[in-house]
Amino acid sequence: MKIILLGCGYLGYNLASLLSAEADTQVIGLPSPYTPLCSHFKEINAFSAEDLDQVDFQDAVVIDTISLLANNARSEDEEKTLRGVEEKYAFLLDQLKQRGAKLFIFMSSGGTVYGNASEPICEEAPLHPITLYARSKTRCEQVIRNSGLPYLILRLANPYGGHQTTDKKQGVIPILIEKALNHEAFEMWASPHSSRDYIYIEDFARAIQLLLKHEVANEVVNVASQTATNLTEILDEVQEKTGQAIEVHHVNSEVPVVDQIVLNIEKLKRLTGFTIQTSLQDGIQKEIERIKNEQGRTHS
Repeated sequence: MKIILLGCGYLGYNLASLLSAEADTQVIGLPSPYTPLCSHFKEINAFSAEDLDQVDFQDAVVIDTISLLANNARSEDEEKTLRGVEEKYAFLLDQLKQRGAKLFIFMSSGGTVYGNASEPICEEAPLHPITLYARSKTRCEQVIRNSGLPYLILRLANPYGGHQTTDKKQGVIPILIEKALNHEAFEMWASPHSSRDYIYIEDFARAIQLLLKHEVANEVVNVASQTATNLTEILDEVQEKTGQAIEVHHVNSEVPVVDQIVLNIEKLKRLTGFTIQTSLQDGIQKEIERIKNEQGRTHS
């Protein structure tokens, strides 16, 4: 199987590493802090036909990890911004279809497109995107459905684990761990009682492998742990496991924040037999060990 990942950020880099054992994996995109670490990287603008000519997409599974908008993005003309995103994806999908791509996997945002959900929410539920970032995901989903290219839309919970750059602006678990180990204050943008659904990166990669193995296509699928955990619980877990107290500074977010979200993954289980293998507690412990090892190599 040939897999081409678009984008070499956190998701693109880590998925390439985890999927390469079972597939011929290549990463294309623009330079990032991760690209020097990626042995399969090729500098390509995915929205340039001339650049795309340099890549053989025939029969490839294309996994899109590009994010054209940050999760805190704002715009004075939202409709113009969203149309621009739609146009880029319409172009990309047409190019991939012409070039014989087998399947397009899109990373939507299960943590934002549904709005608030205190009980596990399924794929058929009405969408309530409350940020520009979330609205860009729902607009892309529609473009993908209409493209004529076989697709998988994955509404992904909050992934964590694996290598992340040290100047992270998002990813509460590794940030909290680094703050604890470095004796630094943590800026909390949401309520300490707000809850999220977190999935360890290795479980996420395995979900993709199972979806490909079972040849699932033209579906929207939640990928998550189906467990809600609030920020206070994560904070307590990190403090207990590191043995370090964390000073918390509460900061007001400039964009709306989903207060609670948990995803129903019964569809993923039914289609693939997927089960979570790494609990949040075990995942946090793995992250602490990884970050300590990386800091040790940096300081040695």
